[in-house]
Amino acid sequence: MKKLAQVLANLVLYGVLIYYAVDSTFVEFDPWFAFVVWFLLIVAVVVATVPGLRAKSVSPGEYPGDE
Repeated sequence: MKKLAQVLANLVLYGVLIYYAVDSTFVEFDPWFAFVVWFLLIVAVVVATVPGLRAKSVSPGEYPGDE
């Protein structure tokens, strides 16, 4: 159930970002806001698709690679 809620929340957030990206790029042109929204979308997609950019299991007090 928790995974389903996370997927739905991500879909809503991506939908809002896509709406603002299209609105600020094509409907009411605002280059700075469009750049920021497209940048956020690209970073979100890259982080979501590249497995090495996500932390697998980090607990407080432990750091990856710290031996």
